[in-house]
Amino acid sequence: MPVRALRPALWLALPVVTVVLLAGLGDPVTETIRYLITWLLSVQLPGLLLWRALTGGRSLPQDLGFGAVLGISWQLAVWAVCTALGVPALQWVVVLAFLLVFLLAPPLRRQLTWPSSPGWWQPVLATLLLLAVLRTAVGVLRTWPLPPVAFHRHQDIWYQLGLIQMLRNDVTPSDPSVLGEPLIYHWFANASMAGQSVMASAEPSHVLMHLWPVTFVLSLVMAGWAAAEALTGKTWAGAVAGALTGVLPGTLQLAARPGLDASPAQVIQGPTGALAALVMLGLVGPTVLILRKQSTPGTWVALILMIGLATGTKPTLLPIMLVGATVVGGFAWIRERKPPWRVIALFGLAGAFFAAAIPTLTGSTGGSRIQVLAALRVQPFYASVTGDRSYPATGGWLLPSIESGTPRLLLFAATLLGYYLLVNSTRLLSLLGTTVSPVRRDPAYWWLAGCVTAGTGITMVFSHTGYSEYHFVRTVTALGVVGTVAVAATLVDGTTRWRPVLVAAIAGFVTAWVIRLFWFDVPEVTTTVARSILALVVPFQLLAVVGVAVVALTRNGSRSLAVLQVIALVVAAGLPKQLAAFSTNLYNAYSDRPVVANTESRVYLTENEQQAMLWLSEHAQTGDVAVSNVFCLPAPYRPGCPDDAFWVSGLSGVQQYLGGWAYAPRNLEATRNTNSFLLQPPPWPDRLQDSLDAVRRPTPALLTRLRDQVGVDWIIADLRAGPVSPALERLAVPAYANSDVRIYRLR
Repeated sequence: MPVRALRPALWLALPVVTVVLLAGLGDPVTETIRYLITWLLSVQLPGLLLWRALTGGRSLPQDLGFGAVLGISWQLAVWAVCTALGVPALQWVVVLAFLLVFLLAPPLRRQLTWPSSPGWWQPVLATLLLLAVLRTAVGVLRTWPLPPVAFHRHQDIWYQLGLIQMLRNDVTPSDPSVLGEPLIYHWFANASMAGQSVMASAEPSHVLMHLWPVTFVLSLVMAGWAAAEALTGKTWAGAVAGALTGVLPGTLQLAARPGLDASPAQVIQGPTGALAALVMLGLVGPTVLILRKQSTPGTWVALILMIGLATGTKPTLLPIMLVGATVVGGFAWIRERKPPWRVIALFGLAGAFFAAAIPTLTGSTGGSRIQVLAALRVQPFYASVTGDRSYPATGGWLLPSIESGTPRLLLFAATLLGYYLLVNSTRLLSLLGTTVSPVRRDPAYWWLAGCVTAGTGITMVFSHTGYSEYHFVRTVTALGVVGTVAVAATLVDGTTRWRPVLVAAIAGFVTAWVIRLFWFDVPEVTTTVARSILALVVPFQLLAVVGVAVVALTRNGSRSLAVLQVIALVVAAGLPKQLAAFSTNLYNAYSDRPVVANTESRVYLTENEQQAMLWLSEHAQTGDVAVSNVFCLPAPYRPGCPDDAFWVSGLSGVQQYLGGWAYAPRNLEATRNTNSFLLQPPPWPDRLQDSLDAVRRPTPALLTRLRDQVGVDWIIADLRAGPVSPALERLAVPAYANSDVRIYRLR
């Protein structure tokens, strides 16, 4: 079949396969179709047109990728205006008016023509998008069944869902679990989902758990392609980068255990971190044009829109941008022998937006601190070898286990640090762009190296109360891989000898596959440093030996070819893990192997609990407030229980008088670097007592005060959380009941 005939078939297959896959996971077909159309018309198409109009565009693949990110900025602006006006449905009018203006205005309509590109790029991109959707469906979405299926879902998913529920109707929401407390959090990803939920008439839980991850991974592939092509000017480099960002992410794991997240960007319970990786790729577009002095005034507008998006997406983005700007600023000043004002402006923009975000949009950072190597706490074997089970962000300036300077523990810390760098080596190879010609003279590669170094390094010197320092390295997950591909692509020319490169790739792949199959298992309970080194470092040493042998046997004397061989070896060595995970998930889905709920998990919720909240979501009015006896997971409240039960507000969309308080800024700050934020008493002890009394020991006076002075409309009584007073049957109006939950309406 000729390529020209293959294009429409592949592009048509993409939405059809997506709808079929999601239907098999329980998503309503019509809802999925509405959502995909909404995303296309409200995000992807406007973003493409804006990018083209502002920057002039370079190629259709770049316009698609950078437009996917810029489109989110546009969509958020439309959502904010229409929601602030109190008419969220007005978003469709604005979107259609925007598209109509582009079609009718001749200067804008002329932007709809593109220079010719290689004929193969469309089938390749469509195939990559299909594979990315397939992997996401069978490997990620299948393990997250939609409510009300009884299941053990991560507690953060309910927190994120609660934010989406609030943002459907409010641009300045309060904390959904604590009435009256302002929401100090990076909620732009949630706002984007809220806007699309309204426009597509889609259930917020369906958008968060299944629909948004699909459009996210589509955008990730396109943005990875666009970033690599923008850096190199080579379409084939974009194709390779797109595959390594969204289909087979470049994390290097050799032995089967200890395990690593095979697809670190696709995390449903953390959409903010996922979007951060995408926004980082989007920033490549305008930043590269500015650094290479190819920008127009419109390029700066696009940059401002993307930095604005970064401001409320994740607190990791702008610090990384600032470090990248600092590094490239130093390079440009030395090379150009004068102040690089374009870089200074870039730094100033990122700094100004970051400063503006700190009071309102940073969020979730209370109690965090600088602590060198704190991130090692969650590395393999750490607790069993060191005996250190201290809470994150507690202790001094150095990780407690190595403060004593014990040689054994220092060696172990060095082992874990080396392991951390080795598993990220696919990304860290992008730093070679500052050392090899001709790219070492390109400021874009110095900026990229600064960003990757910042993301990798800050992770090791910052300690977050919930280990979220790892979001720094996750933010540059895709950017680093793109940079590595770009460095390799710039070393390729008409004289490149491909046989040595192919030999290196085959050697890396085969070595990694053999290690994965035959490397002996080291139990997680190991207590010796030697066995930890054997499990974590020796497999990489074997790969290094193979790499040295391959390069030495080539005897080419060319530094560029040696660098190409190293990159090919490392990238190929990361593929067996990815292919094994993909094929296993595909087989499990094909054989319809059931995903079994862990009823013993502390985050397990019954179908009745979820069904009750879905009923409340349908019957409550905007602005309603509920009081409940649910604060912890598992449900029964007792002092010191994990106070992160966000599922009541998440599933119902009803504001809680007091729910889980784990992520409230006042609670995070109260840790004072000595305790876990999950185990503290609430900063509002009076609310806790009122809530418990309303369910266990209700009185007419208490319920009247809650109704008239607080504004409570509903009482939610979970029988799994504790006793429920029969007096509620006469003091309030029974509204809903099943074997686990009672819901009452205050008179």
